[in-house]
Amino acid sequence: MSWYRRAKLGITSFHNLTNSTAQLYGKTIVPTCKPPTTSFQRYYLSDYSIVGSVIVVASGIMVASGIGTLYAMFCYRGLRIVNVPFTNWKLPFTNRKRLVLPTTMHKRIGDDALEGCMIEYKGKLLDEKNPHSVRAKLILKNIIQGLERQVKCNPNSNVSGYYYDGFNWNILVVNNCIAHAHCIPGGTIFISVGALQAFTDGEVAACIAHEVGHIVARHTVEFQHPNLNRCKREFEADYIGLLLMASAGYNPQIVVEFWKNMILRYPDFSKEDHEHPSYEERANSLAQAHVMEQALTIYKESWSEYFVNLVFKRKA
Repeated sequence: MSWYRRAKLGITSFHNLTNSTAQLYGKTIVPTCKPPTTSFQRYYLSDYSIVGSVIVVASGIMVASGIGTLYAMFCYRGLRIVNVPFTNWKLPFTNRKRLVLPTTMHKRIGDDALEGCMIEYKGKLLDEKNPHSVRAKLILKNIIQGLERQVKCNPNSNVSGYYYDGFNWNILVVNNCIAHAHCIPGGTIFISVGALQAFTDGEVAACIAHEVGHIVARHTVEFQHPNLNRCKREFEADYIGLLLMASAGYNPQIVVEFWKNMILRYPDFSKEDHEHPSYEERANSLAQAHVMEQALTIYKESWSEYFVNLVFKRKA
């Protein structure tokens, strides 16, 4: 028998006992605790008073348990609240705060994901000496150097430390004619032969930098808030990728033209994809003056630094 039915049976027995006692010795006794008379009183004052008390106690236990769990996760499991790196105060989707899983769990998720991808792509991955693989690795190396440059130029920013350390960067080429790229936690990126054949170096750099943006922002190991649109993380990765490719020496204006060309190539593709912004939205987001001006400044600085280093190397 459930606790609710036992409670209700107990109240009914109390009512019967009171009524029987009132008829003892042929006289009526007025009980000090008068039982509910109307259906409204019986419904809300008897049964639900007990139910309400139990709910209050249960809620208190659940809240206390939840607080205890969060405390344990923060103190002993390494859960942390961090901001998305590469802040631009004029953009509403940057500097977002979120809960991120601990580094140990991050590595475990990355290892499991890599194992699953290697099984899925078994026999489909190109050799590292293949020209497509060599090209992809060279572009990834440039993007990571761009990330290192940003960390060096902004040692006190939220780009350094947690967002930069602990990655094992690698890129693998999948023998697939569909233009596609994706990443897994830890630093591994997969890109298709179709993307490498269809895109210029600058466009490939945009794709790879976007995936690096996802990894650096640790999107794959953050707690998914039910009200957070997945498109917001895509905008964040687009923005981070734009800055990284600019820091690597690739013209950031290429990205805007890239998305505009994608609209012409695949006019209906983005309409069917509800997890990513449309191509037009992505192009417009990155073409904003305060976004592109920031990227172009980084781009010019990267080339200035390159020429200065080249001059000093020749003198040496």
